[in-house]
Amino acid sequence: MKKTMDKKTLNGKVALVTGGGGGIGKAVCKKLASIGVFVYVNDVSDSAKKVVEEINKERESKMAYFVRYDISDRKAVEEMFKEIKSQHNGVDILINNAAVYGPSCRFYEMSYNDFVKTICVDLSGAVYCTLLALPHMIQNKWGRIIFTAAPMSSSGIPAPYLAGKAGFIGLAKYISKKFKDVYTFGLALRHVDTPLIRKAMESRGKNVEEAIKELNSKSLTGRMITPEEVAEIYGYFLTSLWKSLDGTVILADGGITYLR
Repeated sequence: MKKTMDKKTLNGKVALVTGGGGGIGKAVCKKLASIGVFVYVNDVSDSAKKVVEEINKERESKMAYFVRYDISDRKAVEEMFKEIKSQHNGVDILINNAAVYGPSCRFYEMSYNDFVKTICVDLSGAVYCTLLALPHMIQNKWGRIIFTAAPMSSSGIPAPYLAGKAGFIGLAKYISKKFKDVYTFGLALRHVDTPLIRKAMESRGKNVEEAIKELNSKSLTGRMITPEEVAEIYGYFLTSLWKSLDGTVILADGGITYLR
């Protein structure tokens, strides 16, 4: 028997999804709206605005809101939370998903500024959002924080991206331990079939379609995980009543890391 709450329990909850305009972010936003959650779609790109339009077009009432703020800027994050609070009181569900891939050059060739610029989005942005989301969650004795992480191994992933995403694992564990009413969960993703991975392949001068075929072949399932599958996993965590899931970080890479 599944130990999950009725999805109706999430009706009226408020979520903030960073990087909501990308492949994973878009799928997660749509999933949240489908189970009755008000979704604030954060991104610096107009792609997030399109996600909001798609979600609201499918529903009678407004369920999605576009919040264009740069999460690497602490002041901008503060303004974003003020906007959300003025409309829906606070954030109940935080999805720390935003990321930039960072410089693809060799580690010793990148500048310190390029390293920090990536970390400011991939890790600091999540910290800013988490710090501002926690007080509301603690006060209401209910909160969920999900981290779109990366595995503790590299397959050519740029160092700053890997460092920032790996930091999510520590955050998930710490928050889980310190705040009993705030559950955390992390999904360490290696290869996901998103526009970002195609952009990364293109930046390396590779034939995109051939590169995608190669990535698919590395998975024991014969294909990369999809954004929609990630969204389903997040949806399950949000409705799960298993306390043992709190603070868990799961590796989802099709067996590349451990089974090859």
